[in-house]
Amino acid sequence: MKHLLLYSLVCLLLHSSVGSAQYISRYERPISTPFFFVPPVDSLIHLNEDSLIAAQIGTVDTTVLPPKSTSAAMLSSMILPGAGQIYNGSFWKAPVVWGLGYYFYSVYKNQDNNYKIFRYQYDTSMTAKQPNGDTQLRSLRDFHKSQRNEFGWYIAMTYILNILDAYVDAALFNFEVSPNLQGRSEWRMRVSVPVRK
Repeated sequence: MKHLLLYSLVCLLLHSSVGSAQYISRYERPISTPFFFVPPVDSLIHLNEDSLIAAQIGTVDTTVLPPKSTSAAMLSSMILPGAGQIYNGSFWKAPVVWGLGYYFYSVYKNQDNNYKIFRYQYDTSMTAKQPNGDTQLRSLRDFHKSQRNEFGWYIAMTYILNILDAYVDAALFNFEVSPNLQGRSEWRMRVSVPVRK
């Protein structure tokens, strides 16, 4: 149970980063809006086309990177787990996938070896005097078998989640989550403010 809780926590940390830690700005930042205050000549407030100008200057300052292929990301992760994350530019996720995969496989292999050892000892403990064998050996055999099967499922889930994560990263590669929701153009405003002498 504690392994399942540990695995759930690691998966939550790994996959909750779509909008936070994984975010790498794929766009240039907009330039802040400059204001110019010009005192009017004779009027208290003078707002017309001459005094209030909102014109776009230059070209749009956004550079969009080419999108990533979801098929290439998924195939990369199917062939080599973590390769899809590298393809998407989420370099920090690849060692996490490799570390989890290595840990789960090493525990799986260890439990499988223990299961084979205790299965052999249990099979040899069955004699004419004791047809059911040693109960302690049987319980150890069953424990290691269930642990092996549990970590086999962890390996399979890590592999599937690795492919899904690569797909989602590629699909959302150009999704901008910038706090600037007003567009990317620079506007200049000229506002007349009354100045009394």
